Amino acid sequence: MGHTDTNKGRWFVKKGDVIHGPFPNQLISSYLVLGRLQLDTEISQDKKNWAPISNYRALVPDVVINAHTSEGAKALMLARVREDERSSRSGEFEDTELERRENEDQVVKLHRQLRDDVLKRYRTKPEINLRNLFIVIIIFVLLVLSIIILRPMEDSVQADCTAMPQQGIDWSNCNKQGQNLSGLDLSNSHFMNTRFNNADFSRSRLDNSDFSYADLSQALMQQASVAEVKMIGVILRQANLQGANLTSTDLSYADLEGADLDEAVITGAHFDHAIWLNGETCLAGSVGACLLPSK
Repeated sequence: MGHTDTNKGRWFVKKGDVIHGPFPNQLISSYLVLGRLQLDTEISQDKKNWAPISNYRALVPDVVINAHTSEGAKALMLARVREDERSSRSGEFEDTELERRENEDQVVKLHRQLRDDVLKRYRTKPEINLRNLFIVIIIFVLLVLSIIILRPMEDSVQADCTAMPQQGIDWSNCNKQGQNLSGLDLSNSHFMNTRFNNADFSRSRLDNSDFSYADLSQALMQQASVAEVKMIGVILRQANLQGANLTSTDLSYADLEGADLDEAVITGAHFDHAIWLNGETCLAGSVGACLLPSK
């Protein structure tokens, strides 16, 4: 049952004796975040073979899987606020297209939502529950403090574009086009927004590094170790990743069009919203493979 082709992207949902649907992959994932569906809710693509949603990992967002932990519960709360803002105002199980991802900063969106919620309650309910208002204000203050405290920590590491290539270097925002970096240990390094197009990383160790929004177009990365690396929004167009180890690497929103992943290890790699080899965009929940939209 767990091997059903989720690429078809059309699911019937059973709630009691009533069957709804069919619905696309995105709406199933969205309603899991919003709590309108549960992991034990049964779904089917043919109305004959039914199984709980938990059997189809690609449909279950990480924030839902990790909601049993303290940090996971906080992450789910944030995701639920964002999903509420993006979701359409249609009735339950109406088959609609999800809105495109907004470019506005997510933290700013959450602050705006909390602010509007407090103002709305104050204006419409004079008898407002002071305890609930206090909780909302505390959450808001904690979020602001977390931004103030954490950002200086992130900025404390100073980039040095002239530094010799080694473990832990910071080449963020540098221009390293065409550099020969093959066979080196560059693990635990910072390469955010760095230009590496046509660079050679063949057989290099890049584990636990941060390549977010870097340009690696046409880079050579054969047999490179790229495990547990942050590659959010990275450009890998026409890059050669043959035999590379991409285990648990985050490639969300990456551009992989035309890249060569022959014999590459992508176990646990995240491809949420990534542009796949053929130019199509992977769905949210694409882990270990690119889940493409239904045709």
